[in-house]
Amino acid sequence: MRLTVLLLTCLLAAPALSAQRPVPSDGEWMIEPSDHSGRIQLNIRYGEGRHSSNWGRDVLLSELVGLSAADMGGSGTTVHFKIVRSAGTLDCEGWFRRGKGSGHFTYQANPDFVAELAKRNIGAPTAWEQFEMTMAGVGVELVDELKGQGYERPTAAQLARMATHGVDLEYVRDIGARGYHLGDPESLVRMRDHGVDPEFIESLDRAGYKNLSAEDLVRVRDHGVDGDYIAEMKARGYQFRDLESLVRMRDHGVNAELIEELNGAGFKNLGAEALVRLRDHGVDGDYIADMKALGYAPTDPEDLVEARDHGVDPSYISSLKAAGYDGLSLADLRRARDHGVTRQFIERVKARYGTTSLSEVIRLRDRGL
Repeated sequence: MRLTVLLLTCLLAAPALSAQRPVPSDGEWMIEPSDHSGRIQLNIRYGEGRHSSNWGRDVLLSELVGLSAADMGGSGTTVHFKIVRSAGTLDCEGWFRRGKGSGHFTYQANPDFVAELAKRNIGAPTAWEQFEMTMAGVGVELVDELKGQGYERPTAAQLARMATHGVDLEYVRDIGARGYHLGDPESLVRMRDHGVDPEFIESLDRAGYKNLSAEDLVRVRDHGVDGDYIAEMKARGYQFRDLESLVRMRDHGVNAELIEELNGAGFKNLGAEALVRLRDHGVDGDYIADMKALGYAPTDPEDLVEARDHGVDPSYISSLKAAGYDGLSLADLRRARDHGVTRQFIERVKARYGTTSLSEVIRLRDRGL
């Protein structure tokens, strides 16, 4: 993901509380090399006590006005640069050594930003909201982009909320380019919070699921239905007009491995509900193989579901075989299990009455012998 916003402590508190936070006039900055060319890892610390916060992001070096790559590569080099945003400016000074630097900053809100919002019929933000927008780089360009894409006009509080949740100009443009113009700014926040990013949308597009609603995007993301899962299911013959069947399968742990196991056991071309039912009841490749090894290979998987539900597993079957009851049907095994017939009980009955039928053993068990 190209953007990572780290907001600790109270940044995500309710608006009524966040509005009461004192706006820091200064703080500390730290810079380290980034894994991406032309970028640096910028971290900002500000506030005190319970209002102490840390903000971090990979940013372009060009966003730091007055700082060059040569400055960063120096040995104990003193630097002075600015981070200029629409909503405000961080005036930074400090020093660098071998690509890593630290120092202090002072913050200054931009009064022109408030005036620009007013031109767009957006009321003045609180001092804290303007600081949040400064930190996240949210400016009037985002407001204009939202208007161009047909969104409802956001309030200053909504812009600040978008800022703290990582909904920036790049995000809005990226999902807009993929055909998602949601109308409501809050839908953007919800999507961003749930990890719906352009890459995820693109994976669904490639799989043939386009123009989904914001709620559908959030739902499939929350349930782990992504392009890879859809491709795995499609490769095994499971392709659906809507995503609900895939969501249900994913929720119940139906994966490629289970389908391959069932195919190998002879249960092919099962419907989505049959797959879910088998998974829910613990009928997987291992259970089927163990049952086959004991001579139980029904053609209807529902027979195995019923056996599993009644506690008829390989260990139980083996215990009855050891007690002399071999070749029982699945129905007999279920009946014996339901009535609490165990190997130990059978041996006690045999010791007292001699060899007897399974029906007689069940009768004696029911009588509380």
